[in-house]
Formats: sequence, structure tokens, C-alpha cells
Amino acid sequence: MSSNPEHTEVEVKMAIKDWRQIDKLLASLDPPEAHFTQVNSYLDDTARSLREARIMLRAREIQFPVGAAKGLGKPPITITAKRHKSTHDGIFISEEREQVMAFDDWREFDWGRTQLDTSGFVFRWLEEQARFGKLKILGKTVNSRWKVRSDAFVLEIDKTVFPDDSIEAEIECETLWPDAAKKHIEELCARLAIEIGPQRKGKYARFLEKTEGVSDYPD
Repeated sequence: MSSNPEHTEVEVKMAIKDWRQIDKLLASLDPPEAHFTQVNSYLDDTARSLREARIMLRAREIQFPVGAAKGLGKPPITITAKRHKSTHDGIFISEEREQVMAFDDWREFDWGRTQLDTSGFVFRWLEEQARFGKLKILGKTVNSRWKVRSDAFVLEIDKTVFPDDSIEAEIECETLWPDAAKKHIEELCARLAIEIGPQRKGKYARFLEKTEGVSDYPD
């Protein structure tokens, strides 16, 4: 069995009906502790073997605003395998495993110059879960994220652009107290007259729905 440690992610996800209200939300909060862009590349084989196994495989590149990460160079790419456990009223529970890949190694694969390096414990775990072939990039989403502290919680305010150019926004909060975090987000948005509701699907499920017409992926 793989020695790759599993992390159980408990996260509140609340959809913002009109993504343009992000500015109003941010203006009401303390200045963000961080602001960056995530380029998320989703991976599977031609037969969609990982999708059939209900596993999301994602490579995430972080891009900081010009001058914000001066001297740090390019952050490594984070490879994440995630499997949905449950969703209820905007509270998502998933198991996930992560490793990092050198930026240059990922970019060579992204540009089609090399095969994907599948060494590391995430890929060993994947091989235990499903038989899959040559991995390729299915598509990408571009997510702008603001991390803002609000009361006892760190909120992640996301604006995501999908491959069909549709834009969606949500407020996320990974926490040990999801019910309290959800109530805080609801009360905050009610005061600001920002219409929200429990997110019904994770970003990958929505990506599959928009790009491949898949409507039954659980997360």
C-alpha cells in the first residue's frame, strides 16, 4: 500500500449569484492576506479512467501579481489527487493527496515537449486505485483568489473563468468548524445584500459539465 498520507479536507463552499459583487465583498473586509491567480490543469487519459474511478487529478500553477513575489522565482507546481466523500448544504468533505513538481518539468510537459513525470507518491496511490493510460491535459480553469481573514475564519474568495469563458464566483473556507463558518458567511453576505447559496458542485465537476457534458460527477 502507498505510504502517501491522506488529508481529509472539510470545506464550506458558498456560490455568489453575481460574480461582479466580489468587489463589494472585498471592500467590506480587511485587506487580503494574499491575492494570486491559480491556473488549474485537469488530467486524465483518453478513456477517462480517473473520472470513472471518481478521482480528480489536478496540476496547479500559482501566479502572483507583478512585483508581489519579487525574487522568489516560479513556485513549484502542486499535483493534487482528490476523491469526493460527501456534500451536504455547501459543506464538502474530500480526501486528497498532494506532491510538488518542478515548474520547468511541468512546463516542458505542458508545451508537449516531454511525457509527464509520474514518479512520486500521488501517482503511486493513483496506480493502486485505477488502471489508467497516458495522461493528458483535459483543459484548464483560471482562478483569481483572495484570502481574507473575517472574524475567526480565513475566507477564500474565488473568481473562476472556465474554458467556455463563463465566470463563476464563490466563497470557500476550509475549517474544523464548517457549520459556524457557513453561518458567518451567510450573515456577512446578508448584511451586504449579496445573494449567495450553497455550492452544489466543486470546480472540477463544473469543469466536466461545461466541457464534456458530464452531469453526474460527485465533486
